Amino acid sequence: MTDTRRILTVENLKTYFKTPNGIVKAVDGISFHLDKGETLALVGESGCGKSVTAQSILGLIKVPPAKLTGSVVFKGQELVGLSDDKYRDIRGMQISMIFQEPMSAFDPLYTIGQQLMEIAKVHMPWSYQEAKQRIIDSLRLVHIPEPEKRYSEYPHEMSGGMLQRIMIAMALLPSPELIIADEPTTALDVTIQAQVLNLMQELQDSYNGSMIFITHDLGIVAEIADRVHVMYAGKIVEKASVIDLFENPLHPYTKGLLTSRVKREYKKEGKDLPYIKGHVPKASEFSTGCRFHSRCTYATETCKTTMPPEIETEKGHRVACFLFERDDLVENFANAKP
Repeated sequence: MTDTRRILTVENLKTYFKTPNGIVKAVDGISFHLDKGETLALVGESGCGKSVTAQSILGLIKVPPAKLTGSVVFKGQELVGLSDDKYRDIRGMQISMIFQEPMSAFDPLYTIGQQLMEIAKVHMPWSYQEAKQRIIDSLRLVHIPEPEKRYSEYPHEMSGGMLQRIMIAMALLPSPELIIADEPTTALDVTIQAQVLNLMQELQDSYNGSMIFITHDLGIVAEIADRVHVMYAGKIVEKASVIDLFENPLHPYTKGLLTSRVKREYKKEGKDLPYIKGHVPKASEFSTGCRFHSRCTYATETCKTTMPPEIETEKGHRVACFLFERDDLVENFANAKP
């Protein structure tokens, strides 16, 4: 029986790139789902495969030279293997993307109105006057002051925070059912980050669309997401609700990320900031075992040679780690809360 709440299902998605240094397994067999009206956060260090996951869903990975296998089902339709023409009917119209570099996302030679008008012409059956009014309304929706004036201005006349809000308006213009936000606040200062996050939360509540929010910042996750998937070296290592992840992190990598957050007491007491020792392995040099084993305090010989299965420890909370097959290790791990 089909789950009518389910808008996106990803099964065993693999995105590989052939390079002179070997096969780069950017995304290596990940599976997840997204329900209508839900925000799912993909979290992890730079290079873990978050953005490639988004590009794979959107059909932005060129095959060949890349190799993409697995399944991506959006509203019951398989996207893997879809032709470019059919993908264009989905991309932008039903699935929109918010990118992380607002300053480089706009053409400096065209006004904001001209660039948003191009999207309207491609995706919507509106007349020019109707499209212009809807664009202005969309700019007003994301709290752009004097939207009629901004419509005729150029990107260089606006701040990074304003351009990011315009990117959100651009993504919302066709009323998509799924938005993928790829680190949309990374290039902004802290104050503007907060404003943009508040705006996205406000729009999410009123719009009731679905969102995949990609970030490396766990503080942002706590603000905006319903569920969290933690990625490491092309794999998803933990899946949980936001509350469960912060209250009971299971994977050693997740615990390391939470422990590494800057806390005020470290500065006050002159303590060294905690961090995860070692480095993320190169995507062309992944081992056959757990990708995190070289940085993990709890690693065993099995971890070095065998990929851990995904285990559900409680409803909705899953982890890929051999720790949870051994009660003695689980007890030691549980006593070391971040």
